[in-house]
Amino acid sequence: MIKVGRVAYLNTLPLFYKWEDSNIQLVYGHPSELALMLRRGDIQAGIVSSVEYLMNPHIYTYVPDISISSKEYVCSVLLFSQVPIAQVKKVYLTPNSITSRYLSIYVLEEIYRINPIYTEDRESADCLLLIGDEALLEKKKGTFPYIYDLGYEWYKKHKLPFVFALFIVRRDAPTWLAQRIGELCSLSKESFFNDLMQKKLQIEGFDWEELVEYFTKCLHNGLGEKELTSLEIFMKFLDSRGYIR
Repeated sequence: MIKVGRVAYLNTLPLFYKWEDSNIQLVYGHPSELALMLRRGDIQAGIVSSVEYLMNPHIYTYVPDISISSKEYVCSVLLFSQVPIAQVKKVYLTPNSITSRYLSIYVLEEIYRINPIYTEDRESADCLLLIGDEALLEKKKGTFPYIYDLGYEWYKKHKLPFVFALFIVRRDAPTWLAQRIGELCSLSKESFFNDLMQKKLQIEGFDWEELVEYFTKCLHNGLGEKELTSLEIFMKFLDSRGYIR
C-alpha cells in the first residue's frame, strides 16, 4: 500500500475532494509533520511545504502543475499583531509549517527591515503567525487590530504568486505514482469546483460566499511559469541565509 500525506486544512480540499484509489492510503498531519515523514520514507508522497523540496531536491521530485499557491492574497497565512508591524518586538511562529515560518522571516526582515525575536511561546508574543483553518477562523473573530497577509506582502514586492506547498514525491517511489496523483487531483478539482459553484458544498463555520472567495480569489492549485519563478526567488533568499545546505 502506497502512503500519501494530506494536510487536514481547508486549502487542500479541492485536491482531495474525490480521491479514490485502493492502492493509496492517505495519511493526515500538519505540513511540518508530513515533511518529516516524507524525509524518513514513512510516506512516499504528500502535499508538503515547498521549502522541503527546495532544501532536498536530491530526494524528491514533484507532480507537475499542482501546488497550493496564492494569487495576490492567500487569506490563510496571516500575521496577527497587536501593534503596527514596524513596532513588532516578538513573533510567535507556528511550528506547523516550514515554508510559512521562512516567509514570515522574509517579510519582516527583508521587506519591513525589522529584526524581532522569534518564539514558539504564543503567550509572550505581540504578533502571531497562524496558518490554514486556524488563521481563517481567527480573522473572523476580529480580535487583532492589525492583520498582514503574507501572500499579499510577497505579491506587493515581486508581483508574483507565492508557492506554499508542492505535491512532492520521493524519487524512490513507484514510477507510476506521480502520474496517478496528477490524475486524481485533476478529477478531484473538477468535481470540487462543480459542487462549489452549484452550492452543493457545506463546511461548518463558513458560508458559501466565504468559500467561493477563498477558493477562487485567494488560492491557486496550478504550477506555471509565474509560480516557478517565485520559487526561484524564494530559494535564493533561503540560500543567502544559509538555510539550504
